[in-house]
Parts: sequence; C-alpha cells; structure tokens
Amino acid sequence: MRKINYLYILVLLIFPNVIYASKIGVVNIDILIENNNSYIEVVKNIEKSQEKYLKDFNKIENKLQNMLDELDSSKLILNEEETNKAIFEYNKELASFTELIDKFNDHYQNQLLNIKNQILREIIKLLEKYALDQNIELILDSTSYLIASNALDITEAINTELNKLKIDLNFEEFANN
Repeated sequence: MRKINYLYILVLLIFPNVIYASKIGVVNIDILIENNNSYIEVVKNIEKSQEKYLKDFNKIENKLQNMLDELDSSKLILNEEETNKAIFEYNKELASFTELIDKFNDHYQNQLLNIKNQILREIIKLLEKYALDQNIELILDSTSYLIASNALDITEAINTELNKLKIDLNFEEFANN
C-alpha cells in the first residue's frame, strides 16, 4: 500500500501538467484592427486629407510631363548646351517631386502605424482582462499557429468589447516643408 502511495505522489510531482489542462485562446489581431470602428473612421479622414495633396501632385506631374514634351520637341532646335541645361532642370524638378512623394508616403505610413499600435495597446488590455475573467493561460495570434479549433477563437468576443471603446485616434496632416 505504501508503494502505491509513493508512486501516486511521484506521478503527481513529475507530471503536474498532465493533471491540469491548459486553456488556450486564439485571436486574429489584423481583423480586430481593420474592423475597428475608430480605425475605419480615421482611415477615411486620412484619405480625405490625402485628396488635397493628390490634386496638387497631379498638377506637378502634368507640369513635368509638359516639360518633358517640350524638351523632346525642342531637341532639334536647341544646341547641345541648351538641351543639357533643359535636361538638368527637368531632372532637378523630377527629383524634387519624387522626394516629395516619398515624404508624403512615409508620413502617412508612419501615421497608420502609430494608429495601429495605439489600437493594439487597447486590444492587449482587453485580452489581459478576458484572459483573467475566463482563466485563459495562453492567447495566440492567428498567425502564430497552423490549425486550431474554432472553439478557441475569441476574436469576436474581443471585437465586440473593442468596438464598445471610443478610441481617440488622431493623425498629423502632411506638412510640405
């Protein structure tokens, strides 16, 4: 009888995780961010903000195209020095425009990244609370596993709570220096 008791205690000490099942949850962070009402609203505002600049960019692009057309048509009339000067001016304008477009794109990519990080911080708070309330020991992002039961997916529950929050998301307009 004593040997059985020792064996039972030994099994309990060596294999404690076998006795208790871990509770796991899975969440799709991308869906939570992309479907968040505050995120959708701020993206619409960013798009409106960008429209003003896109009209200006189109004007500059048309100006550059006109410069190029004029350059092509005047190559026969201008001497080599004048042609080189016109090409230099065109390349200078094109480089300036390309730099402006790159700054514009970088600015709005950074703004969206900051906004997504702000939402992610709120999602993490909700996940921590949900894990405590539901006694979940491990929550994985949907990109961190291959296959899981749909019963483990807590995305909808978190999405409901996330959309109840009014997250104040702001962005800075592009400032062309």
